[in-house]
Amino acid sequence: MRELRRDGETHSCVSGNESMKEFRMKRLLGYLFIGIMISGCFSDAPKSKHKVIFVSILPLKYFADKIVGSNFKVEVTVPPGAGPETYAPTPKQMMMLSEAQAYFSIGYLGFEQVWLENYRSSNPNLKVFATSKRIDLIKDEHQDDPEHLKGVDPHIWSSPKTARLIAENIYNGMMQIDPENGDTYLKNLNALFAEIAKTDSTVTELLARTSSKKFIIFHPALGYFARDYGLEQLSIEFEGKVPSPKHLQTIIDAAKSGQIRIVLIQKEFDKRNAEIIARETGSQILQIDPLDYNWPDQMIDIARKISGVPQ
Repeated sequence: MRELRRDGETHSCVSGNESMKEFRMKRLLGYLFIGIMISGCFSDAPKSKHKVIFVSILPLKYFADKIVGSNFKVEVTVPPGAGPETYAPTPKQMMMLSEAQAYFSIGYLGFEQVWLENYRSSNPNLKVFATSKRIDLIKDEHQDDPEHLKGVDPHIWSSPKTARLIAENIYNGMMQIDPENGDTYLKNLNALFAEIAKTDSTVTELLARTSSKKFIIFHPALGYFARDYGLEQLSIEFEGKVPSPKHLQTIIDAAKSGQIRIVLIQKEFDKRNAEIIARETGSQILQIDPLDYNWPDQMIDIARKISGVPQ
C-alpha cells in the first residue's frame, strides 16, 4: 500500500499485488469494527433539546438549511477538509445520530454504504432519504473506484440543474417527518428554487464566454456540471488512483491539442501531478472547493474559472 496525505488524513492507494477487492474488504472491515464499537455506547446519554436531521456533506446542509429553517438543527457528517470517500463518523456524531429523526444521503458515496446500516442499528426510528432520487445518474459499468459504488458518479450536487431535484428530495423527506410545517417548507423550497435558477442563469452566461469546452481536473467531481453545460472534464486521477505516467501523458496531449489552459484541483488533494501537467502545457492551476457549504458561490466560481472570466 502507498500512502497519500490529504489535509492531515491518510488515504491509501492500491499498488503492487493488492487487488481493489482486497482494498475494499479491508476498509469495510475496519469501518464495521469501529461502528460496532461505538454504536451501542450512548444509550444512557442525555437527549438533545433540538430536533435533529443529518446530511452527508456540506452542500446538502446548505440545501437543507434553506428548506428547514429553524424547525430542525441540520448536522453534517463529513466536516470541512475531510474526504467523503473514506470518512468515519466520530463518537459524538454517532451519539447525535442515535437521536436524529432523518438522514439525507447522496446514496452512492463510499462511506455511506459502510455506515448507514450502523446508523439504523443505533437508531431504529431513523428515516433515511436518498437525495439522488429521480436524478439522471452518470454511470460507468467498468468503474473500479471505491468512491463510485456500482459505477455511479456520486457528485450529484455539482450542477445547478441537478440541485433542483436534490432540493425536492429534501422537501419530500421533510414532509414525511414533519408535515405540520409543510407550508413553511414549501415556501422555503420555492425560495431555494429561485436561488438555484439564478445560479443556473449566471453559470450559463459565464460558460457561454469560454473558448474551450474541455477542462482538466484532478479528481472528477464535476461530471454532472460538465454534462449539463455541454463540457468535458479530463480527470488526472484515474479510477480513484494516482495516475500512471501513460495516463498523465494522455492528459498532457489532450491539453495541448485542445488548447486547455486551466487545471482545476480541490484543496484536499496533492498538487504534484497537476503541477506536472501545468508545466508541460503552460496551464494555470486553479483551486476549487465543490464540497464547500456556500453552494451558489462555488458553482459560480467554478464557471468563472472554466470560462476564464475575471472575478
